[in-house]
Amino acid sequence: MKIKEPSGFVDEISWVHRDKNGKVLKRYKSNTRLNRLLKRLHLKPRNCLTYDGMRIVAGLMTADIGNTAFDYIGIGTGVGVADPTDRALGTQKSRLGGALCTGTIVKTDPACTFDTAQWVVVFSKANDAGLTGAIQAITEVGVFKDAAGIIDTMLFRQTFAAENMDWDLGDTLTMTCKCQVKQG
Repeated sequence: MKIKEPSGFVDEISWVHRDKNGKVLKRYKSNTRLNRLLKRLHLKPRNCLTYDGMRIVAGLMTADIGNTAFDYIGIGTGVGVADPTDRALGTQKSRLGGALCTGTIVKTDPACTFDTAQWVVVFSKANDAGLTGAIQAITEVGVFKDAAGIIDTMLFRQTFAAENMDWDLGDTLTMTCKCQVKQG
């Protein structure tokens, strides 16, 4: 007998754009009322768990699979709509991870302890010498399993309105990505 219990994963990002003195220029959070309304209307919001991400999360429940953790966040300037078949960002500008990416498990649902994986990384010219330029419009983010492998495995990708970064003036972008396991 099969018992079907509704469950799923919800991805969310937030970021903070700071100038070289640490002054907050702008904040963003993806899990907005608009996304919640789109979900209620059974329309697709702008965020997107990928097929690779779903496969690996399912594999984490089976010790025999032996997948390594997602430990890298990439940002880019691509504007294409997120799709479950995505394996890479539209136009990646930087990918940071390892010691620069802090991965934790946090509580999102009051009824469940530690139901959300969270990754935080600070993008800056100091952390990635390739981030240069007076104005660069960052429009997408993805969570990856690899540093920059030949075959990328991406957990999820989201696009958002352009945030113009001035890397040469010392701007930083603190990116927080979350993936919640939930029922219902």
